[in-house]
Amino acid sequence: MWRRFPDSTGCTVLLIRVFLWIFIAKYSNNQELPTRDTDYAFGINQRNLFYDNNRIPDGIEVSPYLFLNTTKKFFFLLESKIDRLEITVSPCASPIIWQVTYKQRKDSTQYEFGNRVESSVVGFHPVINTKDTLYTLSGEVAETLRIDSPDEGIYTVDITSIKTESYVKVFATTSPDVDRFPELPQDSHVREIEKSAKSFTVVWNASPDERHFGKDIEYCVAVNRKRSYKTLCSVLSHLHGDPKPTLPPNFGFGFSTDVFRKKLVRQTAKPIKPAKKGSIYFQCVGRDRKFTYDKIRGRKGYFVDVYVKNNQSGKSRQYHGVFIKTKQKRKRKFSRLKEGKITSANFSRKKKKHTYSFKIKRSTRDVHLAISTCVGTTLVEVMSKNGTFHKSRIKSSQVLSLKNLQSGMYSVALSKSVSKRQTVYISMTSKIKAKKMPVLPDDTTVKVFDYLTTCNSITVAWMGTEKKQKYCLYKTELSSSPDNSTSISKKLNQCDAFDRHQNGAQKITCKKFRYRKKEKSVLAITVTGLKPDTSYIFDVFVNKGNYFSFPYNSVRTKTSTDCYLPT
Repeated sequence: MWRRFPDSTGCTVLLIRVFLWIFIAKYSNNQELPTRDTDYAFGINQRNLFYDNNRIPDGIEVSPYLFLNTTKKFFFLLESKIDRLEITVSPCASPIIWQVTYKQRKDSTQYEFGNRVESSVVGFHPVINTKDTLYTLSGEVAETLRIDSPDEGIYTVDITSIKTESYVKVFATTSPDVDRFPELPQDSHVREIEKSAKSFTVVWNASPDERHFGKDIEYCVAVNRKRSYKTLCSVLSHLHGDPKPTLPPNFGFGFSTDVFRKKLVRQTAKPIKPAKKGSIYFQCVGRDRKFTYDKIRGRKGYFVDVYVKNNQSGKSRQYHGVFIKTKQKRKRKFSRLKEGKITSANFSRKKKKHTYSFKIKRSTRDVHLAISTCVGTTLVEVMSKNGTFHKSRIKSSQVLSLKNLQSGMYSVALSKSVSKRQTVYISMTSKIKAKKMPVLPDDTTVKVFDYLTTCNSITVAWMGTEKKQKYCLYKTELSSSPDNSTSISKKLNQCDAFDRHQNGAQKITCKKFRYRKKEKSVLAITVTGLKPDTSYIFDVFVNKGNYFSFPYNSVRTKTSTDCYLPT
């Protein structure tokens, strides 16, 4: 076996430190170990010294790195009687198991340079297999052990990371009234006050420390869909990932093994990686106590955590977070109304409601809905994301003009109670003005002058309006059947006219017409070139452009059987 000795540089540094301590001990009065008031006395940084001896400094928060499933021991030396001792451990990337044990301080003296002095470090040894366990906890919540009137001695903190490698924040203080974490209000719950399909708003009560620390107090909010983060360092570790541990530059005692140990720690460390981009939303909002999240996606819920931190001390506490359910009913997909196209809604005893949607791309647009109902009335409801804003009953054919609509999606619901199959026709446009909408007269009957009917001609007539509109007449020849054998003209409903028009009804003529006097409001047309003893249906449509056409009540009639030559 051989033993490795310090190199020349390490020996030199060590000798200088030894002579410095001899000089100080010889020419100065007896002193206690440096406290936090003398943190940097003689160039000693208690925070950096912690990484050499694992001694927890009083009133200074340290952040050691824990390897997975490897227990690490830290020590706090209490040298005098105090009122209260507090030890706080805050997990970061991983849940932990930690416990605090106590070992009584041994009274001992030693002689140094001919003077009898009290040793402050006598009995400072690890606690192994002791039964004096004061506290044991596992989890991912920051917890504080409070000991009133603690005994002098060694307090050992054993910490194990149980899920991943992780940093952990350790803080011990003998002056908890001075070195304290931000205070939570009596009601520290985060509350949901508003929720919609795309956003939600939460509020929380103010920390009492706002009165004492003013602008140093700040609130931070974390939102994610996976879990609740119980400490501020936890959410930051998962958001950004943890860096590899780095020991202080003056770590160790100058031996070459210290350099090797620093490299080994960095090489073997496997800190957690950052979470997927966008999976965690984190924002510090100053002293605001109201926060709105407007990036809801999907139907899952969101965990909302709020933290209060003191920017001066760096300490933080977590409020009781809230889980906000955003699951919604699946939106029904409605048929889209196409610009200027006629859509038919077929009603029956089972199907009594049809819903359609349309989209407005630009705000302040007027939308016109043309609806033709065959028999009875049809209930029409128009809805936006804010609810129903129009409701009316339509009889016959009518245009609904919806003024100044904002951009967005809208839906139209048609409801009708029927005992047998019926059809309602609907069409939509936002490209024409209201004055170009067709208008039907009060009487929409197409009449046949039976006394003018011959074997090859029929004369039909209908009412016009004061507005100049285009009227188109169509005919459909019917096959020979008992139902079509009668020569008596019969009034039909409007709706079948659309089907005949789409199935190839023959256009007879189109004329623009308006009346100036009521007694001249009838438009009559004689249709010639017909077949003898043949039944026909005549349909009349009125429009003022290329979009909407409203049908009149169609008529079925029959030409005469015999043709008489004029005498």
